[in-house]
Amino acid sequence: MIKAHNAPFLHAFLARIALGLCCASAFTTAESAALKVIQHNGRDYVTAQNIKDFYRFTSLNVKNGTLKFLSPKIEMEIRGGSDNLYINRILFRLSYPVVYKDRDYLFSRIDLDKLINPVLRPSFIKSAKRFRSVVIDPGHGGSDPGSKSKYGNEKDFNLKLANLLKRDLERRGFRVRMTRTDDTFPTLRERVNFTNRISEAIFISLHFNAYRNSSAKGIETYALSPKDTGTHNSRGIRGSVLTGNARDAENIALATAIHASLLKRTNAEDRGIKRDRFTVLADINKPAVLVEGGFLTNPDEARKIASPSYLALLSRSIADAVVTYRNALRK
Repeated sequence: MIKAHNAPFLHAFLARIALGLCCASAFTTAESAALKVIQHNGRDYVTAQNIKDFYRFTSLNVKNGTLKFLSPKIEMEIRGGSDNLYINRILFRLSYPVVYKDRDYLFSRIDLDKLINPVLRPSFIKSAKRFRSVVIDPGHGGSDPGSKSKYGNEKDFNLKLANLLKRDLERRGFRVRMTRTDDTFPTLRERVNFTNRISEAIFISLHFNAYRNSSAKGIETYALSPKDTGTHNSRGIRGSVLTGNARDAENIALATAIHASLLKRTNAEDRGIKRDRFTVLADINKPAVLVEGGFLTNPDEARKIASPSYLALLSRSIADAVVTYRNALRK
């Protein structure tokens, strides 16, 4: 299983995001008809071979239960029975594991529509809107300290990173609004309402992680769970549509750009692009992601997070990713 990432693959991946959002052709009726849906346990699936042909991968290799799709610019790999999908060595968590049935491997149609397609053919996001503003949400605040380390509270590191990111985004020509600018605690509903009033914007919530095992480390980025899926934090399947689901494709594209940029700059462990139904993702009416920039419960990462130079590195990585995403929408 691939865990490492390297610069050539990441550069190719970011180039794909930057060039593809509006350059690759959207599905035509004929192309859509080429997808052959198979029912399994009441859910729609598509075979690996069908995916290989549909996306015009040059090859599909299966060895010891691991599938590898290859094309000149894209490498996609997953092990049968797993939900850990690697695209150009970036980890994406599928909503449903790949299933082995009748001598073929099956991918859920939901994952195809809501993850694989927006990443491999980002011009499918025809509803994507240009934006001029970025709403930064420094998580926690006030009476809610968030996670803790011997160096300080998460709420304070979130705000420090947010202030750096505000500066870096403004230098790149964006208008920036923040859900809090001091040590106060806006409720989740107040953060949502504040963001939804701002037009032509995207939303980025900033956090740092914690876990009972101090060896846990790395960066993970969240986008909203699609309809009829669960979450990667053990919440159940939800069948209703949430406000943020109107932006499913944009959410995963924005998360991809930010996550890949952070990994490229920091060499942090890749914990993946994941799904959840956090309020600040579920109820916001514009592209939204939540970033966990490392673990305050890990001694090495806590020390880095307390370093102004590391926070500045995280800020530049996110700001550059926002530019990548914006430029892709202009293609």
